[in-house]
Amino acid sequence: MKLSETVAFRVREILAERKISQSQLEKLSTIHRGTMNDLLGGVYKTVNMKTVYLIVKALEMSMSDFFNHSIFEREDIEVD
Repeated sequence: MKLSETVAFRVREILAERKISQSQLEKLSTIHRGTMNDLLGGVYKTVNMKTVYLIVKALEMSMSDFFNHSIFEREDIEVD
């Protein structure tokens, strides 16, 4: 699993838990629809930390809370 896929998984999970739409997140984070679609759709091979930061702040979370999830503890995460 790619790092970008783990981030996308985590974002989708939080959106579902909080009943927030992708469109709402785009507005809150000021991230363009195309960028968000590519991120959540697994198009990107890498993850831009600025994008992650904007998402995390829009969700009113800390970075440590966002990354404090078992998915980021997997041994098979690819980072290229």
